[in-house]
Amino acid sequence: MTIITRIIKGCLCLLALGTVTVGSLSGRAQTEKPSALVKVGDYRASTDFLNLSAYYQTTRPVTVKVAYVSTYKTQHTIMQKLTLPAGLTVAGNLTTTKHGSYLVPSLQLYLARLSYPALQNSAKANYTLDPGTSAYSPQATISDTTKLRAFKRVAAPDYMPGYSHGDLYIGGAKAALSPVEPTTKSIRITPDGYVEVLKYDTKANAGLGFYQKPVSLAKIVKTRFHDPNRTLYLNHPLASVKTKVITQNGQTRYRLTLKNLHTPQHIAGDPETGTAGTFDSLYSIGGTTYYTFIGYDGVSN
Repeated sequence: MTIITRIIKGCLCLLALGTVTVGSLSGRAQTEKPSALVKVGDYRASTDFLNLSAYYQTTRPVTVKVAYVSTYKTQHTIMQKLTLPAGLTVAGNLTTTKHGSYLVPSLQLYLARLSYPALQNSAKANYTLDPGTSAYSPQATISDTTKLRAFKRVAAPDYMPGYSHGDLYIGGAKAALSPVEPTTKSIRITPDGYVEVLKYDTKANAGLGFYQKPVSLAKIVKTRFHDPNRTLYLNHPLASVKTKVITQNGQTRYRLTLKNLHTPQHIAGDPETGTAGTFDSLYSIGGTTYYTFIGYDGVSN
C-alpha cells in the first residue's frame, strides 16, 4: 500500500491518546478484538483504526469474477474469472449488503494480497488485478449462499506480521515517515503462504508498480513465532534477500527471519481537514530494515 492511498477523509472517530512509555505491538496483534486499546509507540490506539484482517480458507474450489486494469496503457477495465482452489487462505471481511429490502451476509475478499501463483489462472497479458484505491478495497464480494459455505474462518497465519497486510517496503524510520512514494524494492508476505520479492515497475500505471511479477518467490513451509521474531522456513532461496541454508534436503531448506524492531512510526494527520494520521512498523529482514503500514490513528474534529 502506498502513502497516498493511506489517507482517509471524514473519519469522525476519536483516538484515545495516552502518555505511556514507548511500547510495542503484540506479535499476534491482528487477532485483537475490535475497540480494544493497544500501545503503538507513545499512543494508545483503538484497534478500530488498525489493520484487523480476518482470514478465511476455501473448503472447495470457488470461482469469482474480478476486475483487471491495463498495466501500461489507458484501456477499459475487463472482468475475468478467477478460481480459488480448495485450501487457499485469503484475507476477507464478513459484512452485509443490501439486496432489495433485505440485508444479506456478504464476504469481501482482498484478492490483490494473494500470491502471484494464486492469481495466474486469471491473468491476461498486460493487465493487472485491480487493487482498488486503498488497501481496504475488496476485489470480490460474495453473497451467494452456496459460495459462502465454501469459506471457513481460520486464525491469522503466524507468518503474517502483526497488523500488516503483508507488504513491507525497504527503508528505516526516515523512509517510513517520508511523503515520497516507495519506488524501489518490497517484500510481500501473502495470506496463502508465500514470500515474494518485488521490484517496482517504473513503466506501470500509477498504483500498479508493486503488483507485477515478483523477481523471486518461495513457499512458506513452516513458521516459528517467538516475539519479536517470525522465522519462516522456505522451499527456495530468495533473490537479493539474505536467507540462511539450514539443510540440503527436504522442503524446509532455507530460513528467513522477520524481526519486529518494536519502534512504530507515526505520521500525524490533520484534524481540521479530517485526514487521519498513520502508523508503520519497522522490521529487520535479512539484515535490512523494512517498514509496513499497520493502520490509522483516527481523527477527532
